[in-house]
Amino acid sequence: MNRPRIILLLILLCMASLSSTFAEETSLKNQPMIGYKVTPNVTYGQGAIVKDGKEVSRDLWMDVYEPIDEVQKARSAIIMTFGGSFHRGGPRFTFEVDGVQDTSMGDYCQKFAQRGYVCFAIDYRLAPENPVLSMSGYSEADLDMKSFNFIFPQMSEVRNSQGLKSLDVGNPKDVKFVRDVVLSAAEDLRKAVEFVRESAKQYHINPDRIVLGGFSAGAVTTWNVGHGMRAPVAGIFTLSGANIGFDITKSLTANNPPSLMFLGQNDLEQAHEAMQLMLQKYEEVGAEYTFSWVPGFGHFYPAGATSLSGDASKMSVEARILEFLGKTVGEN
Repeated sequence: MNRPRIILLLILLCMASLSSTFAEETSLKNQPMIGYKVTPNVTYGQGAIVKDGKEVSRDLWMDVYEPIDEVQKARSAIIMTFGGSFHRGGPRFTFEVDGVQDTSMGDYCQKFAQRGYVCFAIDYRLAPENPVLSMSGYSEADLDMKSFNFIFPQMSEVRNSQGLKSLDVGNPKDVKFVRDVVLSAAEDLRKAVEFVRESAKQYHINPDRIVLGGFSAGAVTTWNVGHGMRAPVAGIFTLSGANIGFDITKSLTANNPPSLMFLGQNDLEQAHEAMQLMLQKYEEVGAEYTFSWVPGFGHFYPAGATSLSGDASKMSVEARILEFLGKTVGEN
């Protein structure tokens, strides 16, 4: 074998050994829709960001998935929040890592809409936009500043992939930046909840039967809004998340809406550590929850992956979520 071919082979082998993440956005155009319809880019509010050194406002939008069959009673609703370390992604994005592809929030919404739920896949402000907090309805006293440390390693890794500088947990400016990024997502999801409740008649939903769901950063945001901000929701489910932001020792009680939580067997170390603390607190206050492992997977896994729970049940992630929805807000 000649030298150029040897060099090429070594390059290919090195590339194959790298852990790479690919994000692909699904277009809603020409997408087959069986049993549901999609209304894309519905504006649900405004969010402040810094652009070219000036504070400006941008639209916050969502894709709305509705069943097309007619029913007499108002439906239950689900609001889905995507992940991406608060730096990347979107409701239509699918991530692929080491050959494992996850399920986008839009894809989950398709599945839920086919089962009779109205589902909203939201956009929110991301770190590269430099979001500006409103701090409306909560204060610094409601936060657990140490909890933000959990997300620094993963956030810095993603920033490096984007050509941005790493974040230093010992730098007060970086800590404030991470706080603002995490909480701005929560403020946006809270606006989405308010919009959905105010639009209940338009979408023919019951405003008392809204469930929040999210993956990774979206799971963090779901916890912050469902528990930390005490949004009026009936339940939450989280895919590989952690409680980062609000102080759960103050916000979590036995009266909180029920929670369903998933974690990959080989998930992020920080997620495992944070989840242990979270489950301890659930037990202490007597909050209703179900925890489920996704064996053989890391941080990313599809809706069809097998999940195992403490009651010895074995079912796909999708099926377990649908079971949770049925128990929490009823079948549609």
